[in-house]
Amino acid sequence: MKNSGQSKKIFQLVLLILAGGSIYPLVYLRQNFEATILQVFDMSNAELANLYSMLGIIFVVGYLPSGWLADKFPTKYMITFSLALTALTGLFYAQIPDKSTLVFVFLVWGFASVFTFWSALLKAVNLLAEKNEEGRFFGALDGGRGVVEAALATVAVAIFAVFVGDNGSNLTDTTAGFQAVVYMYCGVLIVLSVVLFFVLSSDEKMAAEVSQAEPTESTFSAVRRILKIREVWVLMFALFCGYTLFWAYYYFSGYLTTNHGVTPVAAGVVTVVVMWMRPIGGFGGGYLADKLGKSRVLSAAMLISVIGLIALALMPGGTAIGLVYVMVVLVGLFVYVIRGVYWSLLEDCRVPVAATGIAIGLISLVGYLPDIVLPQISAAIYTAYGDDVAGANNVYFLITAGVGLVGAIAAGYFAVLVRRRKTAEAEQPAVLETAAGI
Repeated sequence: MKNSGQSKKIFQLVLLILAGGSIYPLVYLRQNFEATILQVFDMSNAELANLYSMLGIIFVVGYLPSGWLADKFPTKYMITFSLALTALTGLFYAQIPDKSTLVFVFLVWGFASVFTFWSALLKAVNLLAEKNEEGRFFGALDGGRGVVEAALATVAVAIFAVFVGDNGSNLTDTTAGFQAVVYMYCGVLIVLSVVLFFVLSSDEKMAAEVSQAEPTESTFSAVRRILKIREVWVLMFALFCGYTLFWAYYYFSGYLTTNHGVTPVAAGVVTVVVMWMRPIGGFGGGYLADKLGKSRVLSAAMLISVIGLIALALMPGGTAIGLVYVMVVLVGLFVYVIRGVYWSLLEDCRVPVAATGIAIGLISLVGYLPDIVLPQISAAIYTAYGDDVAGANNVYFLITAGVGLVGAIAAGYFAVLVRRRKTAEAEQPAVLETAAGI
């Protein structure tokens, strides 16, 4: 019976990984098909950038409401609704409507992929995992998402190539290929929404039983209660710093081509290799977190990433390119360890089950602020350095390393807080026994 229950949990986790890895690639088709989107919709880079800027704002604004919704409605319904709504909107997108309507498409996608999805997904994984499994489950979530995204992107590119062939400049074939890609992603989301609707159920009942045993409180009271937990504040800070380290990935290609004269093709190959570090870092980091301690592994991964970024920033132009490649891939690996581990610390925050969603929303609100803050910092650095792009890259890496070092300290402090609490809890029964004269 135990093995059967564990197999069911793993099956549900796999479905959640598929959901998390399938919903965002459709929303972010720009990553692989930016030129195609511009051509098919006859729009400029600035117009497309505005759509994604709006999407980023929706994401940040949506984290807290996302947590509230995840506590008010079963995660099964939230996740299936999000997948279905994203797919249906994608079907409209595939009809190549006038570009003036795309603002509504992205508004719906922002709502479906954050407001009703993000906190529900993390809460569902949190409910599935036992206390000694959180590192592996959250590591599997991030690493698995990377595998799913890479696999779907490979299929999408293959489908597109079949339609376009050697006629890349032919608008009709390009449009047909793009539509086929969108249909593929929509089909995957629809199938997953149906399967999850029928499979993701038992743990929701368990969560409902636990939450009924807890006192009912208003959203404001829940927020106030969560914000009194010191570990929550430390996790917010650690997540902010860890996500800042992840942002270094977006600058690897420019760093390689500018600072070390690597060809764009070679830089692209290296960054793709870094992408494949995600499943290794996610699964491996999660396993180590459960064996060695979640906050310890997080702190160590941050510290190694910091050292790697400092080394990259200080490497002169004539450095052996093989060494540069190794350092870039190494930093990428440990950045993905960070991403695979930091959400597993949530259980150690002792957040009430009934307020888990709100806690995820609050932590996400602060933790993912780099999406808004870092582009502004980056723009200021590159503006200040003008034509010295290589120098700007180095400064950006050093600033990122500084933030990461603070994050490593925060993760270490989290471990101290958890150890102190466990020590106090262990000593409490002895004190009560002494007081009772036992």
